[in-house]
Amino acid sequence: MTELDHAYFERYVKQNRVFILGAGFSAAAGIPLTEELLARAMRKFSIECPGIYSRVENYAKECAGSTDRNLDLSAISFSELCTFLEFIELREYGGGERWCENGSREKLALRFYLAKTIAEHTPPVSSLPQLYLDFAAQLHERDIVISLNWDGLLEVALEAVGKRYTYNFSDAEAIKLCKLHGSVNWRLGDPNQWGTPVNTLGWQSMDFTKGMMTREIYYSSSLLQFSTWQCYAPLGELDPFLVLPGYGKAFDVRANAVLWYKPEFAFATTHDVFIIGLGLAHDDFFVRSFFLSNLPYIDAFSGVDGRRVFIVNPDKAASSNYEFVLRHGHAELMNMPFSQEHIELMAKRRSDA
Repeated sequence: MTELDHAYFERYVKQNRVFILGAGFSAAAGIPLTEELLARAMRKFSIECPGIYSRVENYAKECAGSTDRNLDLSAISFSELCTFLEFIELREYGGGERWCENGSREKLALRFYLAKTIAEHTPPVSSLPQLYLDFAAQLHERDIVISLNWDGLLEVALEAVGKRYTYNFSDAEAIKLCKLHGSVNWRLGDPNQWGTPVNTLGWQSMDFTKGMMTREIYYSSSLLQFSTWQCYAPLGELDPFLVLPGYGKAFDVRANAVLWYKPEFAFATTHDVFIIGLGLAHDDFFVRSFFLSNLPYIDAFSGVDGRRVFIVNPDKAASSNYEFVLRHGHAELMNMPFSQEHIELMAKRRSDA
């Protein structure tokens, strides 16, 4: 590579960023965080689908070792509940009683109400906070966004500012949005209603089965609007693909393994990395392993000097959770909520490149 070629490559790489989004990214939009989300979803679940809810409630009490008449959600973590439901699903599978290939009725109904609650609290374009419009506006087609969130907040913001996005890296001119934990508007398997093929939601294929995958994942843009959800019930066509916390995650992530593989290349032709609102709990073994496999070594990916990792997180535990990255000297912890200040930093880093 000549000196001129190298200078061009440096300029090209420095324009491109990786954004890794956790639940804290969406907090300012009013989308509830984990514990509040579970509580809200369970309330909705109990009202709209009391039969299946009663079974989930009893399993939650059993998991918590509770004999109380009323379920105390504070006595059990979200991860523990999901892990216990995985055990129930395994038991049903072993006895030939599993509801369908995607899981037990209890697990699928819980996913449905988690997703419906998220959709309900995702603001429409008309009331979207300026913070998210500005974030979306500064993205360009060579940026890669890796989201660990289920919500469609960024999709709504990108549509509001007139920018295209792709979930499967198929459109070179679109912003790459890689959702490792699934999304409220995705489903696994061909759209159907109790086994009968149906498509009333405009499902579009991600074409994963053109590669190594045997089951397709589909997405529906109409599910980004809460009004659409009012017409559907759980255990039917609207069957959200959400990778739940807990040990069942080890099974669920295999369905979108392609999306865990492709981001490995995200660090080769990008420069700055912004990790926003991601708590990185110690029991989140897949995300932690993904980071351990990449972030400590990002200086070696492109060969372009000056690469930085900016971690935006107000959690007091962020320093210890990200110690394995911070100790290498190319990362900086900004111990505060995501704000306009960080968007200005993104713009400055890109303009100075």
